[in-house]
Amino acid sequence: MAPLPEHVLIRPLGSADIEQVVKLESQTFPSNERAGREKARYRLHAAPELSSGMFVRVPTKKGRCSKRDCPRSQRSHSSDSASSTSTVSSTSTSSQPSGLQFRQQDGSLPAPIEYNDEINITACPRSREKLIAFVIATKCATEYITDDALEIPEVDKQAYRKPTEVNGQRGHVETGNTIAVDSICVDPEYQGMKLGTTILRDFVQRMSTQAVAGRIAILAREDMAPFYENLGFYDGGPSTVKFGGGGWHNLWMSLEDNEVDD
Repeated sequence: MAPLPEHVLIRPLGSADIEQVVKLESQTFPSNERAGREKARYRLHAAPELSSGMFVRVPTKKGRCSKRDCPRSQRSHSSDSASSTSTVSSTSTSSQPSGLQFRQQDGSLPAPIEYNDEINITACPRSREKLIAFVIATKCATEYITDDALEIPEVDKQAYRKPTEVNGQRGHVETGNTIAVDSICVDPEYQGMKLGTTILRDFVQRMSTQAVAGRIAILAREDMAPFYENLGFYDGGPSTVKFGGGGWHNLWMSLEDNEVDD
């Protein structure tokens, strides 16, 4: 087994990660088994807390700050910013949580960064986060995943508001007791490092600790069932789900049996 890549971090996914999610999914699944951009966007709006992304930090081209990936892109970049140098000052302003600022070559401080959910406050100006594995889930009111659970409620196709019980059983059901894992992906370049095992175990532990539901359900091909069984899941037999051509098996795990003591 190859060693884990360096500078790995796991965190919940957000709307800013959708492009990387869609790209990684297209590299991993055949077209008929992909959720696609619309469903990815819906799920990360409806239940971002039920997702995990594994990232590695990679340098930007030529070691320069990438305007799109760097949090400093939230303020203006001058045309000659690529050729200027910066140093780090420990002076802080009220809008910065860490106290670190980038001082310009002339000694002046730039405008404060307004941090929000769309900006990674740990981002390095000479690197970016690359998504190499993820778990995305919603909640359903049934014991196993159904075709309805994998759909988007009609009322949410435009606004992507967080669904409630009024939307029936389609898509995310906030009051559901089953965490329905809609997608698990590992970058083909990083396979063989047990990243799938690592991120899934981390996900199960977090869901158990937060006590957001009583069980987890996953759809898997029959030949993949042993992988999940080795992680503590049970094979509930063939699924009735037709998505992706059918032929799935119901894998499930009780979170009540995996509670983590304080």
